[in-house]
Amino acid sequence: MSKISRIQIYDKLDTIQIPGTDISPIKFKGVKGLDIGEDGNVEVRIELPSQAKGHEEGFEKAVKDVLMTVEGVQTVAVTLKVQDKAYGQVEQQNLLPNVTHPILVGSGKGGVGKSTVTVNLAVALAKAGYRVGLMDADLYGPSIPTMFAIHEQPLSNEKGQIIPFEKQGVKLISIGFLLEDDSPVLWRGPLLHKAIQQFMKDVDWGELDFLLIDLPPGTGDVQLSVAQSTRVSGAIAVSTPQDVALIDVKKAITMFRKLQIPLLGVVENMSYFRCTDCGHIHHIFGGNTTMDTGDKLAAEVLGKIPITVAIREGGDDGVPVMILSPESEAATVFNSIAKKIAERLQS
Repeated sequence: MSKISRIQIYDKLDTIQIPGTDISPIKFKGVKGLDIGEDGNVEVRIELPSQAKGHEEGFEKAVKDVLMTVEGVQTVAVTLKVQDKAYGQVEQQNLLPNVTHPILVGSGKGGVGKSTVTVNLAVALAKAGYRVGLMDADLYGPSIPTMFAIHEQPLSNEKGQIIPFEKQGVKLISIGFLLEDDSPVLWRGPLLHKAIQQFMKDVDWGELDFLLIDLPPGTGDVQLSVAQSTRVSGAIAVSTPQDVALIDVKKAITMFRKLQIPLLGVVENMSYFRCTDCGHIHHIFGGNTTMDTGDKLAAEVLGKIPITVAIREGGDDGVPVMILSPESEAATVFNSIAKKIAERLQS
C-alpha cells in the first residue's frame, strides 16, 4: 500500500466549499486534526463557521467522498464542530453605547449626492422629533462643514471630549471642523481607523436615537473601521439612476451584506428633473426604463429625489433643502424616507 501524503489530503479538502460560504475548510483554517493510519484509515477533525449549521451531514459526506479518491485511503472518519461565530463576521466593539441606531450611508462612488442625502435625512429625522447626530466619516472629502455653514473649530468639555456642533437640531462632527482650509488628509489605514474611533468615543454625543454616518465613496478602510467599532442598525445606499453609478453602488451593497449589516434600502438621487414651466418630468440620468434601480440592485428604493435648484443652493449656502424649502417636492420625499427608516428600525 502506497504511503498517503498529508499534502494530498489537504489539497482534496481545499476543493470543498463550506456550506453557506465561498471558502474551503483549508482556507478557513478549520482543519484541527488529521491522523493517517498505516492501514489507510484517515481521521480528520474540522471546525466550521455557524453558516454550516444544519448542513453537517452533507458536508461530512462531501469530505468522505473526496478523500476516498486519494490513492491508498481505505476508510475516512470525520468529526465536525460548528462554531458560534460566522465566517466573515467582523470582530466588533461598541463605541457608541448611547446611540440607539447608528446608520451607515454609502454610495460606492463619488458625485451621487450621498452627503446631500445624509444631511437632509438627518434634518428630516430631527424635525420629526428624534435625537439625531451626523458623523462625517468621509475623511478625504468632508463636505458637512459647507452644507451646514460651520467654519470654526469645536470646543471640548471638562472630560476632554469634543462637543459636537448642533444645527437644525442635528449634532455634527467632521474632520473638516479640525483642519485648515484646503488641507488634504494624507492618511493610511491605521490613522483612518484611529480617527473614526475618536469620532465615536471622544465626542460627547449624549443620548441619540439615530446617528447617520456619512461614509466616503468606495469600500475601503473607513467602512471596515466603522463596522468594527460599533453595532450598526442598518445601511442606506445612495445612487443616481444611470448604469455606471449602479455598478458601483452594487459593490457598496455587497460590502454591507458581507459585513452582516442590514440594507434598509436605496435612495435614488437626481432621479428626475421637473420642468418649472410645464411640469414635464425629464429623466436626465436615465431611470425611466423597463427595469428601474430597485430591480437592477434587487433592493427596495426608499425614495426618488428630484434634481432641483433648491437642493444645490441649500448645499452651497449651508441651509439644507429641508429648511430652505420645507414644502418642496424634494423635502416631501426626504420626509417620506425618514419616516420609513424610523418605522423600520423601531418596529
